[in-house]
Amino acid sequence: MSDSASWISTEPSTRVKQERELESLAVSHTLQSRLSYGSDTKDPLAKQLEEEGTFARLVPQNKYSREAFRRLVELSRDDDPATKHHKQFLHVDRRKNIDPLESEDCFIFSLGLLPEFPQIGWRIGKGRMGRPNMTVDIRIHEGEGMAGVHALFSWVKGGGGFFLIANNERQVPVILNGELLRQSQRLIPYRNSITLGECNFSLQFQERSPDQEAQFQVELSQYYLKVLNENAPLLLPTPSGHEVTIGNWIVRNPIASGSYGRVSVVSHRTTGKPAAAKELWRTRRNYHSVDREVAIAKHLQKYPHPRLGIPFEFYHKQIVDKSEMIRYAKLLDENWTPGLSDTIDLHILYSPLSTSNFTALIKSKASLDTRTHLFAQVLDGLAFLHSLNISHRDIKPGNLTVRSYDPPDAQIIDFGCATKERKTFYDKPGTIPYLAPEQREGQYHEKSVDYWASALVGLELVNLRSVPARVTEDNYRELMNSLARRVAHPLVSACKDMLKIEPAQRMTAAEALDKHLSAYQTDPIKGRKRVGDQVTNSSSKEIRTT
Repeated sequence: MSDSASWISTEPSTRVKQERELESLAVSHTLQSRLSYGSDTKDPLAKQLEEEGTFARLVPQNKYSREAFRRLVELSRDDDPATKHHKQFLHVDRRKNIDPLESEDCFIFSLGLLPEFPQIGWRIGKGRMGRPNMTVDIRIHEGEGMAGVHALFSWVKGGGGFFLIANNERQVPVILNGELLRQSQRLIPYRNSITLGECNFSLQFQERSPDQEAQFQVELSQYYLKVLNENAPLLLPTPSGHEVTIGNWIVRNPIASGSYGRVSVVSHRTTGKPAAAKELWRTRRNYHSVDREVAIAKHLQKYPHPRLGIPFEFYHKQIVDKSEMIRYAKLLDENWTPGLSDTIDLHILYSPLSTSNFTALIKSKASLDTRTHLFAQVLDGLAFLHSLNISHRDIKPGNLTVRSYDPPDAQIIDFGCATKERKTFYDKPGTIPYLAPEQREGQYHEKSVDYWASALVGLELVNLRSVPARVTEDNYRELMNSLARRVAHPLVSACKDMLKIEPAQRMTAAEALDKHLSAYQTDPIKGRKRVGDQVTNSSSKEIRTT
């Protein structure tokens, strides 16, 4: 990393501000006191910042790194201005006569003790003489094989995690978990080994309770907004011991489970991009369903559409060894074990991640206008899907994601029940409360079942169907009579026309958009159209959405 103008900070770091406050109040015991040997106390401010703001600790792991740490501590005992900046990142284990391998000496990473230039992160290296702070935040004193600025530790724009960045001018290597990095970056996993020159370190992430983690996420979001000038990515959890790496992705926490797999949150180890990974375990008992889903997903990849959450990457691993099968099952889904006689294929489908869906939208305080725009987008995606002769067959709130409320941005996901067959004999697809009348034993159904399910979701959006249950002939009449008494609204009108007992009489998604919801469609060039005059105040008041 060169000494360029991009390193110029727009404001002092948190640490500098705290020091100025202490100086103005004539506080005699500054943060330097925490390095004084023979003292059992720390400056209260330093202790508070360390304990509350720390998110990771860089721990020396071999004799070279431990010696470098101790040399820096010895230099920092004096009031040398050259070491003043580097002191704040030191945590010294004050216990005496302990094994070096058990020492808790480390460098501190904290949102309360920011580096000199927070925009680029914490610089680590042996430094450059004659430069302010020797151009580093974490100094490895006279490190062998160490560049002046050897590497960076940083949160990065668009990345959901803490990164190790190798970008030094001399292209001196940086090694993370055995991988040689040059002019590149990697997301730092929970289990890690970092080698810089002859020095070896381990970055140990702070463990927190759920409440503490929630508070940390708030602080981290503020950091992203203030320092990096962007909203925090969808995924910024503190790494945990449950993580595993498969291919280019770090598997984080599961968010949903199915009969032969589950959906997990993952992060790309190079970019930090968050995604959803759906694991599919293919056996002789379920191969037809798995093969169909993978085939549909790969087919849709050829036809990208903003309203379809189509998988963008596929991972396939054929598992023929029993021990390997057990290992993967334990890593990915410890609650599911395939039959011991089954031949196993593991498929992972990586798709865009969204943290909200229509289930949350229904319970939210989102306006009727926003709900209608999102519903129109679902119909737009459904119309496109049907133009490819694909039926989704599992339209429900959980499979309709909300990527943004302002501007509204919805997508259809999960094509596990999708089919390219024009007519399908009932094979138990979908979710019972959203099944159409013809989806029952001994009958065929077509793509019109998607219109029925969409209409039921639409009615839930406007609080006209509060308790999901399968619609029968009796409650169908009751539901339609209730809708007839409501003040007309485009969303309700569209749902009424799609909610017909006879499949052939149901209005298609494309027709509903054209007839009822054209004013709510989004122009990808000009942006969202204005709501038409037909949406009156009286209709908005009549239909409750909260």
